[in-house]
Amino acid sequence: MGHKFSILVPGMPIYTDLGFVGFCNIVLIEADSKYIIFDPGHYGNREYLLKELNSSGLKPSDIDYVIVSHLHYDHAINALLFRNAKVIVSEAERNYAMNQANDPYIADFLLQVLSDKLILVHDNDELHGIKFVELPGHTGGTMGVLLDDGTAIVGDAIKYVDDAVRRKTSFAYYNLDEANKSIVKILSLARLIIPGHDIPFYVINREVKPASQTRNKLLIYLKGDIDISILKVL
Repeated sequence: MGHKFSILVPGMPIYTDLGFVGFCNIVLIEADSKYIIFDPGHYGNREYLLKELNSSGLKPSDIDYVIVSHLHYDHAINALLFRNAKVIVSEAERNYAMNQANDPYIADFLLQVLSDKLILVHDNDELHGIKFVELPGHTGGTMGVLLDDGTAIVGDAIKYVDDAVRRKTSFAYYNLDEANKSIVKILSLARLIIPGHDIPFYVINREVKPASQTRNKLLIYLKGDIDISILKVL
């Protein structure tokens, strides 16, 4: 049986002058009757994630594995929800998180809390036919997966569609050159790519083609007399 996947929580390409909103694509994968979450997100989208899991007929206890592309808080913290699941991260990312004091977004406490559940993987390792692809640069051990239909789910190795178009990353906390090489690498391997914080896109004859012409809508609720002078789409 082939791999199945669905985006439970859509990523949003939003950045403010106060920092990141941090809504990443949270993806449900089914492989060999196992349920796998790729990048479980953070507290800010936890309620939405639980609602969408329920709509899929699943509970957190039904999830067998959680794959974390990298240990930034916005991709990793909700791994704590899945008490029965093994948590998969690259060994390079584990080492990066343990030794990296200059990356302010690393949720380093997760390594200790989840130590008895961690599975460390490397480039070209496989789990139920899902291939792990190391894509360093954004962090020291950023990792994506390649499904059997040519779909790649890549976390912030490609954060936005425009990063793929330009073949240049928007944010690299480990190594800019490696991050750009990782973009080129995964574009050569995949048919469809789900980036970290944007809509999926196809790779056709080396060209990037968004899978949709519209991004997901975001509702902003404000209280009081507050003026939004600039809204910028990345």
